[in-house]
Amino acid sequence: MSTVSSGSNGDYRQTRAVPVRARSHASREAIVQAALALWRTKGFAGTTVTDVCKAAGVSKALFYVYFSRREDVLLEAEVFTMRDAHAAAEAVVARPYELLDLIAAIIETLQERFRRYPPELVFETVLETYRLEQRTLADGATEADISFLFLDPFRQAQRDGKLPADVDVERAARVAQVLVADGVRCWAATGFVGTSPARSLAAEIGTLVHAIRR
Repeated sequence: MSTVSSGSNGDYRQTRAVPVRARSHASREAIVQAALALWRTKGFAGTTVTDVCKAAGVSKALFYVYFSRREDVLLEAEVFTMRDAHAAAEAVVARPYELLDLIAAIIETLQERFRRYPPELVFETVLETYRLEQRTLADGATEADISFLFLDPFRQAQRDGKLPADVDVERAARVAQVLVADGVRCWAATGFVGTSPARSLAAEIGTLVHAIRR
């Protein structure tokens, strides 16, 4: 009788793990995409977890393996994504720039992404982001931990001499992020009509952050 070495068993388990992980990722992505499609047509308030599961072709049990609440899918969908905003910031600091250019690039990039979604969905995402920050702070996080939108760009700006050395960058990043979230919430409430507030909001933030000293 042939035998299988322990090493072979390990290789087999690793080989099996790859398609299992792939299926898990596919199921999670199917839930997110189904939710986004339904939110665009039925609205966030009018879409239930059952609706999402039916559209994604998954069970409710599987939904709750990945997400505790419907609102968690909002964060997974990255409607309020930081990656594009940070990429825009990196492009700005790679050439001669002023602080206003840096702030405006971040805000404008976010606003371009927001236009892809219904205003209600953006509004709900902003509110859920606030709730997540509250839970994170309650668990012992610092302002630096939740100031992810502007913290690294402001640190770079300070290194480049665009912010005074005695500016409290962590606090400034937090204030800037709150102002952007509130500005986006108000703009979403209008249905994204009218002139984009990016430049005026950037100017307001630029003035304020210079005054936030250690």
